[in-house]
Amino acid sequence: MDAKEVEFAVREGRSLSGQNLSGLDLSGLNLKNAMLSSANLSDCNFQGTDLRGADLSHANLYNADLRGAKLRRANLTRSNRTLAKIRKWALKGAYIAGPTAYTD
Repeated sequence: MDAKEVEFAVREGRSLSGQNLSGLDLSGLNLKNAMLSSANLSDCNFQGTDLRGADLSHANLYNADLRGAKLRRANLTRSNRTLAKIRKWALKGAYIAGPTAYTD
C-alpha cells in the first residue's frame, strides 16, 4: 500500500487497523479520523500530516517523524512512541496513556 492508497482508504472511512505501513512517506496528507489502531507505522514520515481524531492506539510509531503533525483529539493510548520525533506541545489535546519515549 502506498501513501495515496492510504489517504484514499481513510477518505472512504476504511479501517487500516493492524496494517503494516512501515516506512511510508505520509507527510502532508489528510488522515483526519484515520483508524490506525495496532498498525505498524514505524519509520513513517508524518510531517505536516493531519491526524486530528485519528485512532493510533496500540500503534507502533517507533522512530516515526511526527513533527508538525496535527494531533488534536488523536488517540495515542498505549502506542509505542520510542524514538518518535515529536514536539511535546504538539500533543496538547491528544489522548495519551502508557509509556512515553520520544525525542523533542
